[in-house]
Amino acid sequence: MEQNDSFEVFLKKKKQQENNKVDWDERKSTWLKSIEDLYSKINNWLSPFIKESLLDIKEKDIELNEEYIGNYKAKRLDIYLSNDIISLTPRGTLIIGSYGRIDMRGPKGEYLLIEPDWNIWKFAKRTPKLVTWEISEESFKTAIQDVING
Repeated sequence: MEQNDSFEVFLKKKKQQENNKVDWDERKSTWLKSIEDLYSKINNWLSPFIKESLLDIKEKDIELNEEYIGNYKAKRLDIYLSNDIISLTPRGTLIIGSYGRIDMRGPKGEYLLIEPDWNIWKFAKRTPKLVTWEISEESFKTAIQDVING
């Protein structure tokens, strides 16, 4: 009798999981909007320096492929400082412990930008365990200097 009860519980859980299916199109749309919002903040922070021709920013389409979502286009953000380029490259939304990840790479270093909650971005660095801190205008400018100078 007890086995049948546990089997019934098992079947009900499976039915509940079916009802809680992830809307992958919605997940992708939310992720792409979140990237766009982050890039907009970065553009605002750096716009005074763009106006003074001290740096330039360009977006480029890249192709991503994720399980359940498939192939889709996202934007990479390239920041040009003299002869150096810093690239912010989205890696995906199916990231353990996060809603998404963007890799920030420069000639002398890199940071991870992770999204622990939608539209809440943090820097992350492995040192050897993962350390995170808020992304703000000042922390972003510091990160630019770090990935350029090492």
